[in-house]
This record gives sequence, C-alpha cells and structure tokens, in this order.
Amino acid sequence: MSRRRLFRAKRNGQAAFTLLEMLVAVAIMSVLVGMVPRSFVFARALINRSESWVDARIVAEAVLNGELGGSDLRPGTRRGAIDGRGWTAILQPNADLSAGGADAERVLLHVRVVVPVSSVENLEVDTMRVGFAR
Repeated sequence: MSRRRLFRAKRNGQAAFTLLEMLVAVAIMSVLVGMVPRSFVFARALINRSESWVDARIVAEAVLNGELGGSDLRPGTRRGAIDGRGWTAILQPNADLSAGGADAERVLLHVRVVVPVSSVENLEVDTMRVGFAR
C-alpha cells in the first residue's frame, strides 16, 4: 500500500482504534486511578507521623529549657503535660562524673526526657545537668 492510500484511508474514517486497544487503555486507566488514592493516603500518614515527631521534639525542648532549666535540680522523676502531650523526666545523679570535696552537694545529673509520640513509640532525649545531690 502506498502512502497516498494510507492517508486517504485515514481521511475517509476507515482507520480507528480497535476494541482491544480501547479495552487495554481502559484497563490501564483503571489501575492508575486505583493507585492514586492509596498514594495520597500513604503520603498523609507520613505527614501525620512526621508532625507527631516534631511536636514531641518541641515538647522535649520546652521541658529541658523550662522545667529543667533552673539550677535547683534534684534527683527524682517529674511528670507533666505541654499542649496536651505528656512527658516524663528522670533525673539521676552520675557518681562517676561528679566532683567530690568542698562542693560535694553539687552533682552532675543524668537527665532523660521521655515524650510519647504514639502508642508504641517514644522520643527520648538524654542530657546532663548540674544539680543538687539531695
């Protein structure tokens, strides 16, 4: 068949998609349309999880700078809530690094702040602070 005949056949409306080609195109489109909502749900879940970790980190920093920022720290456990998110701070004396002698009542405290992120995950921040032995 020459080029002239092909172009004439297309102009006359004789060339078109076959039924099989249309069915394949519809099948591909339905698969793509089915995948799009799942990807949006997955992306939204990742965003929510990231926001929870960021919120927990902000609470931990607020606890360290506010509640545990003073110089009157003593060993023990403290609990509270900031913006509806609970936290626990555990302060333990570190005998290995604390200086003895005249200033023996001042010790180095190991501080661990725990903020729940979800029902199974916790954010834990460890640091050292100077406080009193008792």
